Amino acid sequence: MGLEVLIVEDQVLIAIHLEDLVVEAGHRVSAVAHDGPGALAAAARHRPNIAIMDLRLAHGTSGIDVARQLYEAQGIRCLFISANIDDEVRRKVADLRPLGFIGKPFLPAEVIGAVQAAAIALESNAC
Repeated sequence: MGLEVLIVEDQVLIAIHLEDLVVEAGHRVSAVAHDGPGALAAAARHRPNIAIMDLRLAHGTSGIDVARQLYEAQGIRCLFISANIDDEVRRKVADLRPLGFIGKPFLPAEVIGAVQAAAIALESNAC
């Protein structure tokens, strides 16, 4: 069974590239959002299994804050993607049970592998 993935990325070309990679990995993109309000609305409407979450979103929105809201309201876990992933970020999101971290710039194989690992993790938790 494929995942329903919400992509939350403010850079349009990166969002399109991520969408292509998610589909290539055998999953479905339920929506693409560029800021916090858009991500929350899309998640409520489409109920994705996971979100690929950038740390810095349009209009100054924090991806960490949005991820926290998605997790607390709907149990949606995130794959975080950013050029700014460090120990501090990992500490801040640890309680959100992140599905992984992808550094920018990324290789396609990194994204595909991370999405596949997330699918396996979610499947094993469902049993």
